[in-house]
Amino acid sequence: MRDRVIQLVDELLDAQRNRSQLDIVDDFAHPLPVRVISELLGVPIQDKTRFEVWVSALIRTIEPSQNVNEAEEVEERASQAVMQMKEYLRGLVATRRDRPGDDLISALVVSTSHDDAGQMNEQELLASLQLLIVAGYETTVNSITNGMLTLLRHPDVLARLRRDPDMVIRTVDEVLRYEPPVHIRYRTTLADINISGVTIPKGATVVLLLASGNRDPARFPDPDRFDPDRTDNEHFGFGRGIHYCVGAPLARMETHIALNALVRRLVNPRLVTDPPPYRELATLRGPQHLAVTFDHIGN
Repeated sequence: MRDRVIQLVDELLDAQRNRSQLDIVDDFAHPLPVRVISELLGVPIQDKTRFEVWVSALIRTIEPSQNVNEAEEVEERASQAVMQMKEYLRGLVATRRDRPGDDLISALVVSTSHDDAGQMNEQELLASLQLLIVAGYETTVNSITNGMLTLLRHPDVLARLRRDPDMVIRTVDEVLRYEPPVHIRYRTTLADINISGVTIPKGATVVLLLASGNRDPARFPDPDRFDPDRTDNEHFGFGRGIHYCVGAPLARMETHIALNALVRRLVNPRLVTDPPPYRELATLRGPQHLAVTFDHIGN
């Protein structure tokens, strides 16, 4: 989808040519991955509003609850979102089963129509589609926004990237280490585990502080410094191990193209507010809005 992503990025910026200020989140970083994941899966873009409501409800379930009443309310909304989303996806699956298209839902439907061992049943298919939709744009919005915010705070790096677009690959990797979109994940131990003289018992909930690991001074020299020239940059931006993010190649590609376009086309960009307002989420970290002013939008 590389050529299509380039086209979508240019369309989003072309539509803002008469303006001298953008909200990077609302005007760019949010609509881009929504369009990409919708087209990849085969979800009609006109249905994006209902998906945004469902995704918002589901994301709250991965946040630490402040109290019992809040937790119950979050779970109730999430349960409703899951049911509504499954019914919608069940209809899409039925349509693709009758009339397959050139999209991921069609490919998955065809692959699950066989009786081979290891194939997904309908419930597993629907759950997988839910995961791809929820994860398909929420974290990428943060990656693009965190990347632009970090570049604007480091104008020397921004200037280098404008001169050398190929530098975007290592720049994005450093953004994923320095300002990762996912800060926390939870796991449950399947057995007693001894770490540094402490026993974590079987069945315990373990909070993995991925963002903290990304700034571990024992692993990264001068970890609080943003350095795109950093070598051996093996971060937790996409997790690690068997649960490594299946969408990592797509997210990287979108972020590479998006940041290069913003750096190239926004002439003399400046932050309006620093720090910008952040969403009230601990697990997924990114600005709620990122106002940027500039002289004009170039070609």
